[in-house]
Amino acid sequence: MSRYQMFKHELMLVGNSKYQLKIWMCETYAPILKECFPDIEFKFVLGDKGTCTASLHIGREQEQEIRGLLDIFKTHVLLKKNEHIVPYFDNELDHCFALNYNLVEDLEIGKTDYTKYGRLEHEAKEYRSKEALMGLVEAFANLCEKHPIYRIARIVTPIPPNPSKAFHLPIELAKDLAEKTGKKDGKALIRKIKETRRMQELSFEEKTKELQGAIEIQGDVDGKSIILVDDLYQSGFTMWTIAKLLKKKGAKKVLGLACVKSWRDTDNQ
Repeated sequence: MSRYQMFKHELMLVGNSKYQLKIWMCETYAPILKECFPDIEFKFVLGDKGTCTASLHIGREQEQEIRGLLDIFKTHVLLKKNEHIVPYFDNELDHCFALNYNLVEDLEIGKTDYTKYGRLEHEAKEYRSKEALMGLVEAFANLCEKHPIYRIARIVTPIPPNPSKAFHLPIELAKDLAEKTGKKDGKALIRKIKETRRMQELSFEEKTKELQGAIEIQGDVDGKSIILVDDLYQSGFTMWTIAKLLKKKGAKKVLGLACVKSWRDTDNQ
């Protein structure tokens, strides 16, 4: 499985500064909780149906921090490598989230429509709607505030466009997100130095050849945590490729952030 969304979680006060936490999809989310809160002792006990529980001795502030992260797990989509791109990458992208899927299907009437964030992405991209852009940026900023690892990252950079492209939504998203969160706009860190064909039209082998030598890391990323912004995450091949280049240049962490995830994990496959 390459995409996850925690449908339920429980965090209850059971005594003086003592809470009981129960999460679903434990194998996926427990390691993230431990990474985000290294000062809290999580001793998870496995339950049935992929659940686990832990007793936590935490203060009010830590409780609110945990609730914020759990809200991200429930509201947004956690993305990992899908089986199609596994042969090409290791663990270059440390974390990656999409705000939601781009489309949702109403099974009762058999109709597909945009999700809330799918519509915002569509309007911001196709009509350059400022209102839609700000809606996406607000959601990105909220995620970055609630997720401890995204919060401490100091650089936001967009997936670079072809040199000939006049309007590129990830550039606008990254610029406004940096301004809203007080992070650095890293647009100049990464650039495409040659035109590439549409990735959706290529096989994975062709993508590898097409992107080879097409993207250049221009700035100093050594030891830095970088948020990499895109509008649509489909196969994830381009984002993972750039994450790989950043890691080779010494980046400490690369954190993906996309407006929407497609239902498919492939482009034209």
